[in-house]
Amino acid sequence: MTASLYQFAGNKKAEPDNSPKKFTAAQELPELSLDLIEQLFDRLSTEDKVQTLRHKIVPVASLPHITLYSAAGAQATQQAREKGKRVIARINPQDLRLVTRRRLGAELLLKATHHLRVRRPEYSALTRITGLQSFWIGMVLVWTAAAWAILDPFYFYAGISLFCGVFFLAVVALRLLCLLQEKEKFSPSPPNLNDEDLPDYTVLVPVFRETQMLSQLVQSLARLNYPKSKLDIKLILEETDISMQRAVAALELPEYFDIIVVPAGKPQTKPRALNYALQFARGSLLTIYDAEDVPEPMQLRKAAGQFAIASPQLVCLQAELAFYNPNENWLTRQFTVEYATLFKLIVPALAAQHLPILLGGTSNHFKISVLRELGAWDPHNMTEDADLGIRLARAGYSTRVLDSVTYEEANPKFGNWLQQRTRWLKGFLQTWLVHMRNPILLGQEVSFDGFWAMQAMTLGIIVSALFHPFLLGDSAYLILSGTLASQAVSLPMFILAGLDIAVLFAGYAISIYAGYCVLRRKQIGGWWYTLATMPAYWMLISLAGWMALWQFLFKPFHWNKTKHGLSRFHQHLPPQN
Repeated sequence: MTASLYQFAGNKKAEPDNSPKKFTAAQELPELSLDLIEQLFDRLSTEDKVQTLRHKIVPVASLPHITLYSAAGAQATQQAREKGKRVIARINPQDLRLVTRRRLGAELLLKATHHLRVRRPEYSALTRITGLQSFWIGMVLVWTAAAWAILDPFYFYAGISLFCGVFFLAVVALRLLCLLQEKEKFSPSPPNLNDEDLPDYTVLVPVFRETQMLSQLVQSLARLNYPKSKLDIKLILEETDISMQRAVAALELPEYFDIIVVPAGKPQTKPRALNYALQFARGSLLTIYDAEDVPEPMQLRKAAGQFAIASPQLVCLQAELAFYNPNENWLTRQFTVEYATLFKLIVPALAAQHLPILLGGTSNHFKISVLRELGAWDPHNMTEDADLGIRLARAGYSTRVLDSVTYEEANPKFGNWLQQRTRWLKGFLQTWLVHMRNPILLGQEVSFDGFWAMQAMTLGIIVSALFHPFLLGDSAYLILSGTLASQAVSLPMFILAGLDIAVLFAGYAISIYAGYCVLRRKQIGGWWYTLATMPAYWMLISLAGWMALWQFLFKPFHWNKTKHGLSRFHQHLPPQN
């Protein structure tokens, strides 16, 4: 390109300047016009596109032995110069975002939506059920119908009871083994790395119709104790969410905040938005926060330090998720016990045994190179986090627990909770079907123990949710009607009924005791009524289970959006630790 440097600056006429002038700051550099930026984008190579998206620098001209660049923002300019790149012009960040969407938006969206399906179709939930799975499911339904029509009612009842009992016992056994497993001891305290030794860290924050959470969200992210020059925060908005775009545009955000607008398209899901934004991420480490999340300020430093001393196989750290409104009502208390059991008991125990972990939706920290290697998130899976956790294990990578907490909003409204739980259970079903396309290969990749744990955490949870009311009702009938005390009952019927009742009450006892243990670890006492009424909470989960099954059949890729900001405590941030 032979044009004078000053012709890059909009439509202004170039004027000669014979005095020596040294450009030391981004503001002193000439600004490229929108038309010229679009021309430069049309010439980008694949490598240049990656560099432009991640580092906000655009090559302007190539000369012998040197390439000249333009940069969007002072931070991008400084980082480019630190890497020895010659920056001779600046770009308005808004212009860069606009041209990126015009020239690359369709390409980026296509990759975000279909990259996993094209690259690793065996892991894509776009195909709900394979032909072989359809055959076996059909055979099970045919056998069940034939058994109901032909067999004595007792034998049919016995078969159904044994089928359900296997999954009930799997879930109960998993909790029992986690109780017996010594609590994971965190690795030696990670080094407190100096600022210059810390890697660039990308934080992805997908937000959709959550203007009421924006103030708390920005405060929470601004409190992160990490060098701002190495922080890369992406607020991910949807093109159709005009109110959120306006609310964000009204804020004066620091330069380390970046706005990513995802073009409209289907499926409109959180993982699709994450995949789109991942293409702009410049960090070597990455984490995800939701709109209502309040992470501990030192969390990124802890994660970076832990990765620095860990083996190369450790590629994911899961921080604990807890609630800042645990005692708001009965529903939030039940939710708190459930989350505490998961993140204080089950996840640490599985991590200690190097078993697959169904990741939480936020506060999982990744080595970004491995995340890209695995194809990132499945945009068609409603629990993309759980699916990714299993894919990490199948690829031979490990996940550990990070000694840090992110506070979230426990869902205080039943209708909102029901929609959220329906999506989760539908996602567990999707995840189970995806990874059971080749059960033998799955077992070889994650070991027998990992295979069993995965069954308990996915299909075990689903079957338990669907059939818990029937097991409870049957047990109550047998006890209250006096059937078991009748002389007419046969010995096999007596044994089978006794086993059903034993499984039911063992499940109650172990789950309640697990809840008691984790509440004690969290120094929460006096929740006896909450623990005693856990079976009622499970009945609500059963309702969500049947709704999830219906949605899987008729609305498989519909994303039930969880509303946040419903708690009366959501404006109160936990103290900095």
